[in-house]
Amino acid sequence: MSNKGKGICLVLGPVVAFIGWILYQATFIGSTENDDIAGLLSNAEGGTVMATVVIILIIIGLPMFVAGLRGTKGQAGGTFETLGIGFVTLAVIVFVATIGLLGTHVEMGDKFAEYMAGTQSTDAAVAAKSMDAAYAAQISTGAVQAFNVAANNIGSLLWGAGFFLIGVAYTLNSSFKSIIPAIPLGPLAAIIGILIIVSVLIIDPTAGSNTAGIVGGISFAISVLWSVLVGAKLATSSD
Repeated sequence: MSNKGKGICLVLGPVVAFIGWILYQATFIGSTENDDIAGLLSNAEGGTVMATVVIILIIIGLPMFVAGLRGTKGQAGGTFETLGIGFVTLAVIVFVATIGLLGTHVEMGDKFAEYMAGTQSTDAAVAAKSMDAAYAAQISTGAVQAFNVAANNIGSLLWGAGFFLIGVAYTLNSSFKSIIPAIPLGPLAAIIGILIIVSVLIIDPTAGSNTAGIVGGISFAISVLWSVLVGAKLATSSD
């Protein structure tokens, strides 16, 4: 792949995926905690079109980013760079594999709304049956959500560890400068990794998923910035 191709992938890929992530957070999560299954189902109700958009953006954007990132191998040659790129690649595989669960949330959200409407029936038998179905929908969605949260935490840790290692590699072994030379790529990547790891291992268990989500979101945004800085430099350089 040419430097221009690598640069375009590094600029467009994470931006596209991050837009998808923002739409996902704004539409399906909001201020709802990860364990508020009824709230998550309510958020997902009627979200088929938005879920499709989110899934498409993420499954297009993240592989583009990985293609560009893997193409930069050698800018900071060594074990740290190889491990870092490998960890980030695994994180992307986890994120892409689990984003499809959003479709399950939307389908169950529509069913949950239908069941809850049935609980208002004047027929006691119908109301009781609908209530049982609503509880069953929450239980099954809760199981899916538990897997989704665990998988995303693993993906986030891999992403954080990967960027930290890339940051170490660029700090120790690379003279490559971004499109804005005053912003050091090594320390910036290391900070991204530390923030994400702290958000998953410390902030989430102590302050809650919303606070961890804010810190994690800021960290992911900075990782997009890092990728754009590298990609823009590569795209404007000669092969």
